[in-house]
Amino acid sequence: MTREIFDTLNKANYEVMSVGVIPNPHTITISLHLTNEEWKKEQPIVTKKVEEILAAHYIDDYKIEIEKFENVPPNALPSKSDEINKELMNIFPIISKTMKKFGYDTPPSIGYNGIKSEVLVIELPNDEKRQKNIKQAVEKALKKEKFKIKKVEFILYNKSKRLQDYRWSPIISTISDNLIGKSDYMLKGVSYQIKNGKTFISLNTGLDKSKSENVTYLKETFKKFFTLKSTKAQIKKDAYELIIYGKNKQVLVKITKN
Repeated sequence: MTREIFDTLNKANYEVMSVGVIPNPHTITISLHLTNEEWKKEQPIVTKKVEEILAAHYIDDYKIEIEKFENVPPNALPSKSDEINKELMNIFPIISKTMKKFGYDTPPSIGYNGIKSEVLVIELPNDEKRQKNIKQAVEKALKKEKFKIKKVEFILYNKSKRLQDYRWSPIISTISDNLIGKSDYMLKGVSYQIKNGKTFISLNTGLDKSKSENVTYLKETFKKFFTLKSTKAQIKKDAYELIIYGKNKQVLVKITKN
């Protein structure tokens, strides 16, 4: 939906800086590059265009916030975070090239441990047995390029859990995108966690038993959703538990697969 809003405004010759979504209350945030005079004139026009897009998606419970993007003064000094990000951008190709030698076609995530930028942190799967060799190769490459890195450290992640997270992230996005901003479901938020190989999904709503038709519809819809071939292909054989909470954390729906 945000992509559709961005593309629609862009085609209408607006300089769109960003489009975002804030849940509970469901809010569409849009940043446009406009002067003060243009902003006053264009705000109601943009609002109407966005309302039409939301109506087409049956979204009827929302706020729209349109802000004017202001240019950074040309004499403004870069912040410390800007400097760090720039340096990391320069380091990334070095890490990418080095990690390819160890079979990492997709470069790992990197960052600094602390603000002094003396320790570079690299994410690696917890089954990686070549940590010592990788550390030596990375430090050698950085030293050759004269970066002021004194040490390289690793953050190890559970590879199986990470892959499961990749499988479920688009599923959670699909659930959220189809329910958020629709008054029938009163969705306040969607969250999930992976624990001991099982995915736990929580939907917090403002529904209660007086909305039994909406609760029943959600229950049946989710049952069908998890039987779709596309959904099964995405989540593979993962165990999961989906709970829809109503007012006062009342459990309205519980769907489980072990």
